[in-house]
Amino acid sequence: MRHRTLRRGALFLILGLAVGLAACDDEPANKAVGVEENNSSSNNSPVNNSPSNNAPVNNNPANNNPVNNNPVNNNPEPEPITRDAVIQLEQLTAVVTDGETSAIRFTVPEGAVSVSISLVGEDRTSWVIAAWEDPSGEELVYDGWVSRDPGQGQLCLSCANRISVATGASAALAPNNQDVTLVPGQHTLRLYAFTGGAFQPVSPASGDVEVTIHAKVLPEVPTEGILDLNLHFTGAGGWDAEKARNDPEFLAVLDEVRALYAQVGLSLGQITWQDIDPAYRVIENIFQDDSDLQELFTQSEGNVANAVNLFFVEELAFGQAGQQGFGVILGVAGGIPGPPLLQGTTRSGVAVAVDSHRGLNAALHTTIAHEVGHFLGLFHTSEQDLGFGPQLHDPLDDTPENDADYLMFNTGSGSLLSPWQGRVMLSNPWVRHASTEEP
Repeated sequence: MRHRTLRRGALFLILGLAVGLAACDDEPANKAVGVEENNSSSNNSPVNNSPSNNAPVNNNPANNNPVNNNPVNNNPEPEPITRDAVIQLEQLTAVVTDGETSAIRFTVPEGAVSVSISLVGEDRTSWVIAAWEDPSGEELVYDGWVSRDPGQGQLCLSCANRISVATGASAALAPNNQDVTLVPGQHTLRLYAFTGGAFQPVSPASGDVEVTIHAKVLPEVPTEGILDLNLHFTGAGGWDAEKARNDPEFLAVLDEVRALYAQVGLSLGQITWQDIDPAYRVIENIFQDDSDLQELFTQSEGNVANAVNLFFVEELAFGQAGQQGFGVILGVAGGIPGPPLLQGTTRSGVAVAVDSHRGLNAALHTTIAHEVGHFLGLFHTSEQDLGFGPQLHDPLDDTPENDADYLMFNTGSGSLLSPWQGRVMLSNPWVRHASTEEP
């Protein structure tokens, strides 16, 4: 049995949401208007002059790749995206009784570089892996962590493979650090479900949960990959789908995201642009069940291109919970990670507050890259030290503690990504690989 020893914030999770903050001292009609395949704006486009834009970028040769300046493809019909490297191992309905399921067994094939597990159930119920054992008896998630781990039932800090809880839908990706080896053969899971939490009494739950398990099988661990995006516009920032795809300022934001991700070999691929109901322009509640944030993420249902969903809103607020002392919410990811290859769930996306960036030491492109990093499985490198309890850090050995130059530092204003952060992102099923897969 192996339990992680904590390296010396608090991880700001609200029942699974990864929230980006900036201190003050995520029947409407969808309209798809276009698709772009790996196209960039002109290099002469204006760039937001926030100080975070001037943060140094790792001089990996990938940053020196020429930018594709081909004209935007005006084909209005997005294409389905194939991922030949991703194999669906299981899709089943598990029954939860008094908080737990019986054992779920699945076989990891030879050559698998990662496994992802998605759980989708009742929106007011929190879902998580209770135990995960590989064929050798190694515990990726140890039995009993929910009541014993210092993460207080919200995330397992001492598990070999760190996981987090989420309401409605949750996911896990393994391996997500250098200490985990993915062993081929029969793995065994049990799941846990509860209601309450986040300052409310916790009670074991019962009901059905849809379980989907994927493996990514490649000849070797990937060092390059392609991330496809569905962009959703509410009118925030003066952008609708048509204006944004022709606006030099917005296209420059995407170029900056490309530059940040290029240092770990990740590029942007197919991009769809679509408008959603402007009623979602201001998200009034990211906190409670049945919030308008959850409704926002469900607007991804029916997307033809099975890509990561990015929603642009004006403002993200805590609702009745209030946000005194927390600062301004810049962005929120549906999970760490978000549920892979699933559209239309209450966790299917990343939301970014465009207007909230104005006047702050924060750049839109770093918030986008930071929150999508969460959605692909990255934790904060270091959490804010709130002065009580141990300060928390991610489980990766190659991310220095309390280094604000890193993109996934809790301020979200840095630019660096480490090799292992790149490996986690590239191992996620959302990322495809050009050598074997084409859109």
